[in-house]
Amino acid sequence: MEEEYQSGANLLKEPLSFAELIEGGAQFEVDTADINNPLYEDINLEDDEVGEEEIENEALISPWTRSFDELRELMTPIGEHIYKRITRAGIKDQGPVPEKARVSLRYSAYWEGQSAPFDSSMLRGTKFEFETGSNKVLEGLEAAVRTMYAYEQAEFIISYKLLFHELGCPPRIKPKADGLFKIEVIGFTLIGDQQSLENIAPEDRTKFSIVYPKAQDMHLHGKDCVKRGLYRNALGAFENAITSLNYCRLADDKDELKQRELLITLYTNVMFCNNKLSRPAKVCIAMRALRHLTQNKPSCKALFHEGRALAALGEYERAREAFVQAQAKEPNNKEISEEIIKMEQRVSKYKQSIREIWTRALSTPQEKQKEETVENTEENTANQQVKRDFQAQLEEFDKSALQSIQLSRKGYTDKEFDVLRLLATQHSMKVSMSPLDVDRLTLSKLSIN
Repeated sequence: MEEEYQSGANLLKEPLSFAELIEGGAQFEVDTADINNPLYEDINLEDDEVGEEEIENEALISPWTRSFDELRELMTPIGEHIYKRITRAGIKDQGPVPEKARVSLRYSAYWEGQSAPFDSSMLRGTKFEFETGSNKVLEGLEAAVRTMYAYEQAEFIISYKLLFHELGCPPRIKPKADGLFKIEVIGFTLIGDQQSLENIAPEDRTKFSIVYPKAQDMHLHGKDCVKRGLYRNALGAFENAITSLNYCRLADDKDELKQRELLITLYTNVMFCNNKLSRPAKVCIAMRALRHLTQNKPSCKALFHEGRALAALGEYERAREAFVQAQAKEPNNKEISEEIIKMEQRVSKYKQSIREIWTRALSTPQEKQKEETVENTEENTANQQVKRDFQAQLEEFDKSALQSIQLSRKGYTDKEFDVLRLLATQHSMKVSMSPLDVDRLTLSKLSIN
């Protein structure tokens, strides 16, 4: 039986300042970034939750209160014991619900001639979810669902032979009672087989043609674990698939290409899981393997995961470099831009904290008070002068016919850079950073229609 681990700790949105912590405490906020982010390699977790209001308003009255024989005339037989009528067509891109899939649905079930359901997921206020092929639901219900596509709605008359059989369960379930089921498939995902690699015979463990589909199954199982927040289980599945693929003998270049593509996906997902489990060092180890597989041309997603890991390790400059490289691959990605801004703020805050700690450690109480007074006066004077200089430059640029000018990031301190961005916004301008050159800034006028 699969052991269910709790998910790992999340990163903080901002690093804690040691100086603030020892003085009067510090506030912090956990980074709960959504894993539906497109920056995560094929782990795409669609939110198929349904709001309470939608469920409460769902009509629970039976769609048919006359005899089932009359309704069968309006339906299509899909087997000896099931009749079906589609009320809303589904999306056929994924095909019908297969075996070894986790399917989410809403349903209501009615006896013949009764308007109220004898069972309904809506009465419980939630969707119903199960794994096909696991024999955990009524045989007739699974058989009906297996004929449906994602987002399809349909009505079924299911024979007692696939429900509660001849005896039923009196008084609630009559003997030989057929049932009317109203079903909506919200969606489904393939779950693979967590035992797939274990079932390979020892003599076949080096045969790529046998191992590869089993590794794909483990990959699907890992994705399903991620969806349920079981990051340790997912990590184990991805790592087992990697080990099995690396152990194979390859017959030709075609096998090598298939192996490399799956390994790249698996290592990227390993990075994601290790970040979720707060294991940044292992993220960096996986990145080394990815750089080897991609000839040092990792994907945007891998660079994003590496940046987050390096930030967790306190390697802010290297983290920022990884994010900038990721941005070069996807310049319009907002999440990457936000991470770069966070890195700027973290580096600035970290340097300020270090300065404050050393100042306090090396100064006497009298010197501290005197230095703080002088520093505040000098800083305020300097800030006012910088602000006036920037104001004059922006006004001159605003009057010119130019639409943009190039600046150097190295020419400004972190505080000066923040002042420049604030003033630019006030003048309907924008300061943007080049994804290819971290030192190059562009000051541009915003077009106002």
